[in-house]
Amino acid sequence: MSERKTDRLRIERVEPSAVYAALAGLVNNGYTRKKYSPTTFTCHLERYQYLSPSGEKIAVVYDTVAKILSADASPEALAALAPMLPSSAPKQETAKKADKQDAPDVPRISTRERMPIAPREQIPRLAGTTAPAIAAAQRNTEQPAAQPAPAPKKRGRKKTVKTENVLTIEGIGNSRFDWVVKDLKGAGDTRVRKDKTAENGFVVVRGKDQLVLSMSQDGTVTVRGKASPLFNDVRERLETRSNLRLLKKYVPTALRYLSESSRIDLSNGITDLENVGRLSDYSVLLTAPYRALEKLIYDLQQAENINVKMIGQAYEKDDEGRYSLKKGYIRRIGSVVYAEVMAALYSEYYATRNFYTHSDNSADSRSRGIADKAEAQKKLRNLLAVIEYNGKKLSEIGFKVADEQ
Repeated sequence: MSERKTDRLRIERVEPSAVYAALAGLVNNGYTRKKYSPTTFTCHLERYQYLSPSGEKIAVVYDTVAKILSADASPEALAALAPMLPSSAPKQETAKKADKQDAPDVPRISTRERMPIAPREQIPRLAGTTAPAIAAAQRNTEQPAAQPAPAPKKRGRKKTVKTENVLTIEGIGNSRFDWVVKDLKGAGDTRVRKDKTAENGFVVVRGKDQLVLSMSQDGTVTVRGKASPLFNDVRERLETRSNLRLLKKYVPTALRYLSESSRIDLSNGITDLENVGRLSDYSVLLTAPYRALEKLIYDLQQAENINVKMIGQAYEKDDEGRYSLKKGYIRRIGSVVYAEVMAALYSEYYATRNFYTHSDNSADSRSRGIADKAEAQKKLRNLLAVIEYNGKKLSEIGFKVADEQ
């Protein structure tokens, strides 16, 4: 049975407000959102998966930095989807140039030329006529000055008042709530501060949008704020769940070391690669799983107080190109197994993730994409095996992380 062809629709220069309005319109037109992966402190891509009214799967990705919106689906599904997506904004320079070309050349006319004054008629001065009478007669013969047209009355704009939305979700654990707050803090365009009016509450601000996020002692999370893309983003982060049943199949031991964000990225990666149709490049579906590996390495570093801005700064490379923790960390921590695990995880991350997400600038470089779906699945299975094997090694020495679940 042959796989269905999948095409890609790419739209550049799309503002976030236009994207979120279009995605809200999809739901109103019968499309069902199945998955959502928000931006993180290491990735600026927002990923969505929709089901069309006819049952077609549609993958939507929005690059929040480059402002590029792309959609992958069958040609028929894209044809129906395209009219509901925003169009590219015009380039600023081109728009300015067009304005100059369209404007007609209007010669400058002086005030004297625009409003010629008729010559005064000679009024004979009669005997006995006083000077004021002559002046009055002259004024009567002059053409009256043009009166300026009254300025049009400005109509006041009706202000749209957004009502406050209140979202309540029960059964959210402390670890998940802390992950959502930490993930929001890591987003470059979002500011999070403590809410003084709530014991476990935070004020979240993004641009002009603002909301209050809080959790009660019984695990009930409340989100208060006006309808906005920020409100939708926080709701999606709270409602998105990892597929624990699927993860227990592939990484049963290492699961305890995976944060909620790593679990979501891994389970989404497994599911997406399994269900996707035909693509020209399957390497894009490895981004989320290797983002999960990056977060795992970061969490393991934090567990041993290795505080670096980028995970690679904790490593050094020998003459043969092999990576290992810096000697100062190895001496301080004093665990050979931990050092071996960290070297193995980062070597996998550097060799595979960096290869497919960076270009080769040499003259004879070839494409670094993956045209074969089976090859991408093989890469993912190898990644899962590396995570599980090293998770077992950590488990054997009783290693724990602060947020172990």
